[in-house]
Amino acid sequence: MLIKLANVGFGSFVSLEHTRRALAPQSASVQKLVREQKINATVVDLTNGRRTTAVIPLDNGQLVLVAAQPKKLRTQGLLIDLVEFRRSTPTR
Repeated sequence: MLIKLANVGFGSFVSLEHTRRALAPQSASVQKLVREQKINATVVDLTNGRRTTAVIPLDNGQLVLVAAQPKKLRTQGLLIDLVEFRRSTPTR
């Protein structure tokens, strides 16, 4: 059996069998979801101290926080709406 993995940076991988998409972390609904999941201790932080650039929900209810760029995640096989990421990026 072949397991497909997506490299999410810093030597970490996520199984593509358990997820297929990534969410923009700047949206209010995703921030609320992350806060709630942190209370339940079901958040896996793979950012290595860097800014979260994507939130990956797993089929078991856990959330994975990653610092990899959305374009890199897209090439790894995760479904990402890049327009949504650009829209949610804070402007200065």
